Amino acid sequence: MGSEHRALRERQDVQLLTSARAGEMLRLGLAHKGELRSWSVHKVHHRPGAGVSVGYAVILRVGDIDHDLYIVASTSVVNEDALIENDGRTLRLGATRVHIWEYPFDPQLPALEQACTPMLLEETLGEPVDIELIGYRPTRRAVVKIERQHSADVLYAKVLPPKAQDAFERRLHMVGEQLPAPRIVRSDPGMVVMTAVSGVPLSRILAGFESGSARAYTSVLDSLETALDRLPLDALTLPRRPAWAQRARHYGAAAAVALPQHERRCIEVARGIEESLDRADLGALVVTHGDFYEANVYIDPQTWKVSGILDVDSLGPGYRVFDWACLLGHLSVLPRLCPQRYEHLGELVECWRDDLCEFMDPVALCAATAGVVLSLVAGAKRTRKRRSPEAEHRLSVAEGWLSQAYDYAR
Repeated sequence: MGSEHRALRERQDVQLLTSARAGEMLRLGLAHKGELRSWSVHKVHHRPGAGVSVGYAVILRVGDIDHDLYIVASTSVVNEDALIENDGRTLRLGATRVHIWEYPFDPQLPALEQACTPMLLEETLGEPVDIELIGYRPTRRAVVKIERQHSADVLYAKVLPPKAQDAFERRLHMVGEQLPAPRIVRSDPGMVVMTAVSGVPLSRILAGFESGSARAYTSVLDSLETALDRLPLDALTLPRRPAWAQRARHYGAAAAVALPQHERRCIEVARGIEESLDRADLGALVVTHGDFYEANVYIDPQTWKVSGILDVDSLGPGYRVFDWACLLGHLSVLPRLCPQRYEHLGELVECWRDDLCEFMDPVALCAATAGVVLSLVAGAKRTRKRRSPEAEHRLSVAEGWLSQAYDYAR
């Protein structure tokens, strides 16, 4: 299947799974459990080329009792034996096969039930716990915060497909030899329990940014650079993965699904990013983090130095400009997400951009940052009327970064 046909198919799948027809799909898929009373779309997950998953808040009547459930419908390839074993269903809606399951019985994440059920996790860890689901991406991964009743030390459980576990643990060990990173305390099939890192997320440090104080944050940028320089050289032997910006065409297609009224703009931005990066100097091949943004970097609030590195799933060979672009791209959308905390953050982003441009190709940096922001368009929240002002804003931000790349190229 060609990329254009696949993009069209996925656009139709998103429309199907978020339209009124989804109600009939859920009614059929859950009929063996009970009577569907109500449903609403909670979250859309679109992985270009890998399918669409949608989470729904559902009220299901079983007998005389209404139950609140979280249901996932996905067009991704899943383990259908595991799906059936956990009472899931597969429906065919026209040319689309949709798999439906109840959280936490994800067919690709067999340890999700264990991690998200306090009684089961208590049996695993041998102590009473309270848990909080930090994030869940159907078929891909989940993170659970674990508070132990007899210890002040917090743990985190990462749930992932068992086939991806060895690679994740290897990367975590590599980083931990050079930088402060989570330490593995227990490893079960499909679940890795880790210690927390010290400090606070970089986002919390930047929430205190005030207009005119950009230079006061130079030490933070220096510490981030030092952390990247200390990434383990052994990681150069790991498989190389494309950076966000290097998949601009895929994310442009996903953005067009989220913003069909701006399809041409999405495709043009993706094309401009690809063309700009083709002409730019990406620098030397080095070890990269792969997902280097403010939520994955912890800072000591006293010294403003890096105190912890998280989410090393994408660690491997690449170009340093892509790590910096990941950071700048995510920071670029924070003011819109929380204007009260990040009202003036744009000034710091501009200052750090200028500082970084002194030792790397500005065209590469700005085009790559545009690619990161473009990758965030499809994940923006939508209104009940399926409009997404946030997605439109992110598309505009991506266009702004690409415009800067064009300016530097002149």
